[in-house]
Order: sequence, then C-alpha cells, then structure tokens
Amino acid sequence: MLSSLYKKIEGLYDKQVSSVGLAVFRICYSLVLFAEVVQLLRYRHLIFDDIPFLKPGELNTLPALVLWLIVILCVCFGVFTRKAVLINYVLTLVFIGTIQSYEYHMFYVYVGINFLLFFIPVERSISFDRLRQKLKYSNTRFQYKPKEETSVLSYYTVVLVAIAFVYIDSIFYKVASPIWMKGLGMWLPASLPQNTITEDSLALNIMPLAKVLGYITVLFEASFLFLFFRKKWRFILLLIGLGLHIGIYLYFPIPLFALGVAAIYLLLVPNRYWLKLGSLFKRKKPTFLFFYDAECPLCIRTKIIIEHLDWFKLIVFKSVQSEHTSDQSLKAYDLTVLLNSIYSRKASGEQLFEGIDTYRQVFIRIPLLFLFGLALYIPGVYHLGKRVYKLVAKNRLVERCTEENCGYTPPKLPLKDDEIKLFQNLTLKQLKVGGIMLGLMAICLIQLNSTTHAKAFKVLADKMGIEAYQESLPHKASLTLVGASKIFLGITFHAVFMDYHFKNYDRIFAVEAVEKNGTKHWLPIIDKDGQPGTMNYGFNWVKWTFRVAGPKASKEDFRRGIRDFACFWAIENNLNPNNLHYNIYQKDITLPKNWREDFLEKQLDKDWELVGKAYWEENYFEVMLDAKP
Repeated sequence: MLSSLYKKIEGLYDKQVSSVGLAVFRICYSLVLFAEVVQLLRYRHLIFDDIPFLKPGELNTLPALVLWLIVILCVCFGVFTRKAVLINYVLTLVFIGTIQSYEYHMFYVYVGINFLLFFIPVERSISFDRLRQKLKYSNTRFQYKPKEETSVLSYYTVVLVAIAFVYIDSIFYKVASPIWMKGLGMWLPASLPQNTITEDSLALNIMPLAKVLGYITVLFEASFLFLFFRKKWRFILLLIGLGLHIGIYLYFPIPLFALGVAAIYLLLVPNRYWLKLGSLFKRKKPTFLFFYDAECPLCIRTKIIIEHLDWFKLIVFKSVQSEHTSDQSLKAYDLTVLLNSIYSRKASGEQLFEGIDTYRQVFIRIPLLFLFGLALYIPGVYHLGKRVYKLVAKNRLVERCTEENCGYTPPKLPLKDDEIKLFQNLTLKQLKVGGIMLGLMAICLIQLNSTTHAKAFKVLADKMGIEAYQESLPHKASLTLVGASKIFLGITFHAVFMDYHFKNYDRIFAVEAVEKNGTKHWLPIIDKDGQPGTMNYGFNWVKWTFRVAGPKASKEDFRRGIRDFACFWAIENNLNPNNLHYNIYQKDITLPKNWREDFLEKQLDKDWELVGKAYWEENYFEVMLDAKP
C-alpha cells in the first residue's frame, strides 16, 4: 500500500507545471495577510493591552508587527523568500497563536498556509529572487534562465489543506445542524442584523434562492475533496467557490476571510489562462530600443534587470557592437563614443537619448519604476542623477574581448536537486518524495483526529451509548493534539454558523458615550440600525458578537468587552475615558426556526431600549444593567 502511494505521489511530483499561478496566489494571499496585520497593528492596544492604552501589555508589539509587515512584503515581491517565509511563520505563531478571545476562522488559514510556504517554491515566477538568480549566474557571454516550473503538488497541497480539509471537517457539523439541513444555513446568519453589513435583502426574500444557496454550500463542501484534483470539475468548483465567497464579502463583516479564501481558489485557475491574460497586456511590437555594450558586465546586468521588470515587453535590447553600422540613428557616432555611454530611442523615431535620459525614458515605461521615472523629470533630481550616472559610467568595469580573455569559461550553475545522490541507493528526489508522502499522511491523520470531534460523530456516539469515551484518556489526548495542531498547523474544528451560535440570541447591544457637557457619541461597534459598525469587522466582529454580547457571554465577559472597546474608542478620539459615561442600549430580535419574508428589515426597524449604564469608578469600570446579558 505504501509502495503504491509512493508511486502516486512520485508521479504527481514529476508532473511539472508553470509556477505563474503559484506566483499570482503568493501575491494575492500576501496582500490579504498584509491587510490583516495592518488591522492587528491598528487595534493592537485593544487586543494586546490589559486595558487599552490605560494598562499596556507587558511587551510593545509595535516593532514586531512592523517587522511582520516588512516580511510579508518580502514574500509578496519574492525578496529573500526562503528566509522571509520562516520569519513570517514565527511571527504568525507569536501573534495569531497567542490570540484567543479575538481569534476567528481566517487565523487558522493563515497559520496553515504560512507553514506550507516553507515547502512550496512560490518564488519561481514574478519575483526578485528569480532576478537575483539571473544576475548571479549570468555574464557577458551567457544569460542564465532559472527553472520556472514546479510540481503540481505545490498547487494541490495548499488547496487540500486550506480548503478541502476545512470543508470536509465542516460538513460533519452541518449534517447534524437543523438549520443547514433545512437549507437555511446561509439565510439565517445573513438575516440577523448583528451579522450582516447590507440592508439589501433581495436575495434573502426569495425563499427558493435562499434554500438553494444553503444546499449548494453543503453539497459543495461535501464533494470538494473528491473533485478538486480532476480537471473537468475544477472550473465549476472555482466558479462556485468564488461565488460563495463574493457573497460572504458582500453580506458579512469578514472581508479578509472572503478575499483570503478567494486567493486560494486562484490556484484552481489553469496556468494557460494566466499566460493568456499576460499576453493581452504585451505589445505586439516594442515601443523603445535600448542600445547596450555587450562586453560590459554592468550593462549586461542592467539589461537583465530591465528585461525582468518589463512586464509589458515594451523595450527591446540591441548591442551597440551589432547595430552601430546598421541603425540609422547610430551611424553618425563613432563606436568608441557609443561604448562610453548608453543610448536609446523610440522605435518609431530617430532621436537618440543618452545616459540618464535613457533611464528616464525606460523607467517611465515600467510600472515598478514609474515613480522613479517621474522623479527624474524634477530639475534637482535630474541633475543629481546625471552626475551619478557619469560617475558610474566612468568607473565601470569593461570586459573587452582580447586574445587572452576570449577563451570562454561557463559559469558554475546550481545543481539540480533531484539529481543529487545522497547514498548509493538514495537520491535527494527519493528523499523528497518520501518526505512529502509522510508529511501528507501526518496532516491527514491530524485532520482526521480533529474531525472526529465534529457534531455528527458526537451524535453518533450518543446513539451508540458510548458517552463514557468523552471522559476517557484517549479522548483527552486527542483534544490536546487538536490544541497543538491548531496553534502550529491551523488544523482545528470548523463549525461555522452553527445552531448553537445563535441559540437564545434574542437581543443585541449598542453603546453610546456621553461627555460631561452632554455631547453624545454612538460608538461604531453596532450602528443605529443594529448592524456592525466601522470598528466591528474581522476579529473584532467575532469578539464582540459572540464573546462579548453573545448569549453565552458571562456578565464579566460583557463588562470587560464594553470596557475595552469603549476605552479604545475614547482614547483614539482624544477623549478622556474618566470624563465619560456610557449608555447601554438593547434591541430585541427574533430567532426564526423557518424562512420568513422581509425578516431582516423587520429586525432593523425595531427600536432601541436603554437598559443600563457604564462608567469608571475608582479605577474600576462598572456596568449596571436592568437586564442581564
């Protein structure tokens, strides 16, 4: 059995595909993660302080979060990627692994993917690391092209762990859920004011559509694991997956979750589509000619850099040595003069640009260098650039071809890993394939351990009369493993929008700050309609909705939650918390068991009722309620 599994994995390992799609995923995913860390930075005092601003945490998180942002940008642009993914994972564990009351579903995705980035060559396309390799192994007589292909396993593994396993775990909760089995699993959460960010309930008011979306979600999650690696199903899965997460983006206050999972779905897009999309932006004919000294190492490196960054292929390079007698614009110059500088012209013109003027024309045509090109039009910057260019051109190393140095010695290229022999009967490739097989088996077993705790299995255990297992040592050990896998691999329970999340959720709370002069401020946690405010999205939304104001929140959870959100808001708005008191409002909502037309509008139209007050008294934040949360 292991032998056949090894051969199957080896076959997938040997199947080489373009890494362009992997690069697109790397960039999109990194941008989502960057935005998430920006939010952690923005709300760091709310999350990590004992009391926001008033009682700071033991460590200053600002430097580490700024470092994390820099590291994510390195991953995004493919700069020192192997080192960056290591630091990225460590910082993921430091921050996301230690967050408990603010954690939400997307955090597990970040942990899992940031771990997998160790093993996936995401930097092989559209990266500065690829450029570094070109520069390292190229010279005036040879230009190195690094390997661009990667194993199809690089695509499959991320989709398997970050989507397929999540769905198969989630389905064992959904099949034991009355609301999901009624087809209301999408409708109900989107119809409760505290969950949704839209007042447009057109889709919610069409009962067949609402139920079809619910059932499609269940069927989609149940079948995804068994279909995603089949080509004929991949496009359908891509459309459904992106469609569902566009819906999440439009209806729920978790935009980065929707965008992050959508970035993973991009791995299902065939590489040929990315290549075709890229070709649409490429000009059929270049618009600019760049003449370079083919015997100058610096010129060759300049050519390699510009070619790498010239995504739209607007620039064509020609050596001065080959063109000075045939190009009309160069004929007027002696070859020795042409070799002392760089020259260029528009493809449709004869006016020559020399030196810094060439760079100005080149930069303005390259997206990543566009701002530098604009800067060179500023008089002071232009003249400084001109002086620097002349200094560099005067002192550059020129490797002219003579009888002594024209004996060509090829550069020492990096070895192909798969061909390295470790022992007489063991190659590095065999070791890699074996490691991949064992790693995937371990991840599958860890996921299986987590999934056995799903609601469906608990219901089955109760029916079989084996409740005693819940208190057994193996069960406790299994839960310990789930705790560790959650922190280090992001593998945990995936019970999303279950019945128990909304059981007894029959009211929502809002807070109003009142200054001593009577000025009132409705805190942007829950707005006046009863929907999430501008502070209340992502991890903040999960914290407030389910751990502060939810039906299972204790009185102490409620008090501390209002204190933290209120203090953070007050100090962020240059108000002294000690000079404020807070009105606490309650809006009763209905928790339906079946579909209802115009349900969301009716909840939004309900009135608020003043049910309590909160204030600081002798360094203690007091909450007085007429009704218990």
